[in-house]
Amino acid sequence: MPPKRTLTSEASAMTQASIRKLVADSVTSALEAQAATMANTSNPNRNIGPTGTPIAKLGNYKEFISCQPFYFNGTEGAVGLIRWFERTKSVFSRSRCAEVNKVTFSTSTLTDGALSVE
Repeated sequence: MPPKRTLTSEASAMTQASIRKLVADSVTSALEAQAATMANTSNPNRNIGPTGTPIAKLGNYKEFISCQPFYFNGTEGAVGLIRWFERTKSVFSRSRCAEVNKVTFSTSTLTDGALSVE
C-alpha cells in the first residue's frame, strides 16, 4: 500500500464569494479593454447605429422558376390562356416577384407559337 500524501504547505481555500469577485473583476477588465480597443480603432465596418431602412428582398428568377409556372405555347386556346394567366399570377405571389420583373419572368414561360405574332 503506498503511503498517504500529506500537504507540506497549506493552500488557501477559495470561497464562493472570492470566486465570484475574481470572475467579476476579470469580466470587467476584459470589457474595459475591448471598449478601449473599439474607441481607438477606426473600423469603417463597425456598426455604430442604424444605417437606414431595411429593404425586403424581392424574388428572383430562380425562385420564380422553382414555383413551377405554367408554360404556354399558344395552341391551348382561350381556356389555356386563362389558366396560364391564373397560374402565373399565383406563381408571382408565391415567389415574391417584383412588379418590374413580372413581364420579363412571365414571357420566359411562353413557348413555340405563343412567341410569334400572327
